[in-house]
Amino acid sequence: MTTKKTQNKYLRFALAAALAAGLTLPLCATARADHDWRDDCHERLRHDKERIDRDAARYGDHSPQVYHDVDRLDRTRQWCRDHHADWDHNTFDFGIYVHPH
Repeated sequence: MTTKKTQNKYLRFALAAALAAGLTLPLCATARADHDWRDDCHERLRHDKERIDRDAARYGDHSPQVYHDVDRLDRTRQWCRDHHADWDHNTFDFGIYVHPH
């Protein structure tokens, strides 16, 4: 037979456990995958490449406009690296799309 004191202990324990669970569960973060930035990266690089091609046709491959566009493409590549997104290096990393070193 249980006494009134023992019943109160079980009741307090159950309430404390429920309170602890209620306070800690909302703090747990939902596991989810990071955003995939590959499509955004490819879209940005494609726009930069089109700008370079247009300015190269208009002003020449070695014009200040093309150099400026290649700088922008470099910044886009860095954005892709920062977001852990890879791109097609055979399309965007050759010829007039990179600065000569």
